[in-house]
Amino acid sequence: MEQREEVNTTDICSTLFWHLSEQGLIPTQVNQLVKDVFNILKEGGVFTVGYINQELEVLGWQAQAVDDYILELILSILEKEFKYTISSHTVH
Repeated sequence: MEQREEVNTTDICSTLFWHLSEQGLIPTQVNQLVKDVFNILKEGGVFTVGYINQELEVLGWQAQAVDDYILELILSILEKEFKYTISSHTVH
């Protein structure tokens, strides 16, 4: 089972890297983006993609640096590798 989790994380990282490299990011920028998103989320709270993008802009990232899909991939990595717990809620 441990090996299966590693494969999933590798697949997630590959997908994230591919998606962000299509947007023009180089590998070091992909790593920095993931770190910056984690630093925004690490204290917990309620976050939206819009809020995360605002915080990323303050850090020097382009507008709309992450979308729902990129955020979902980053959160999956944080959950699997760092046991970060995420609760999501849909607002109607």
